[in-house]
Amino acid sequence: MPLSQPTPPPPAVPPTKQQYLCQPLLDAVLANIRSPVFNHSLYRTFMPAMTAIHGPPITAPITPPRKRKYEEDERQTIPNVLQGEVARLNPKFLVNLDPSHCSNNGTVHLICKLDDKNLPNVPPLQLSVPADYPDQSPLWIDNRQQYEANPFLQSVYRYMMSKLLQLPDKHSVTALLHTWAQSIRQACLSAA
Repeated sequence: MPLSQPTPPPPAVPPTKQQYLCQPLLDAVLANIRSPVFNHSLYRTFMPAMTAIHGPPITAPITPPRKRKYEEDERQTIPNVLQGEVARLNPKFLVNLDPSHCSNNGTVHLICKLDDKNLPNVPPLQLSVPADYPDQSPLWIDNRQQYEANPFLQSVYRYMMSKLLQLPDKHSVTALLHTWAQSIRQACLSAA
């Protein structure tokens, strides 16, 4: 009994025949390439085969938008009015929540820094914004010891105190910040 012999490889096909084998496909592509639905037709024709070969396309999972609960609205500690005002502030005022204060009564504590290259660095301004802002004005948390380091800071403190007395009873966070910046400018002018 003869042993089974492996099947011989198919005979080599001349290159001209391979070109003729794909020619109908190339002709169809060239004839329809300017068609407005050509991409869609190619997608419908070849996508099932490409999916079978490569697997389905990788996409991010679709998560439904989270519904806000009523309790979340009550937990919101920063009033929308204050958020809008801080968002519209001049970029030289850097305003952040004070991490050392956490109040349950709705009062928001802010730390404000002045980033103005034309003015010297001064200690940050600390504000307490009541829950019913803007019906009630924000308060400046007076940290006098921060402003006693040198005569310049002492003059900033004095100008700030005098300008605060000139503010109307009802004022905004923006008005307080501009008053602070004016006090620093005035101290710079008097020191010159």
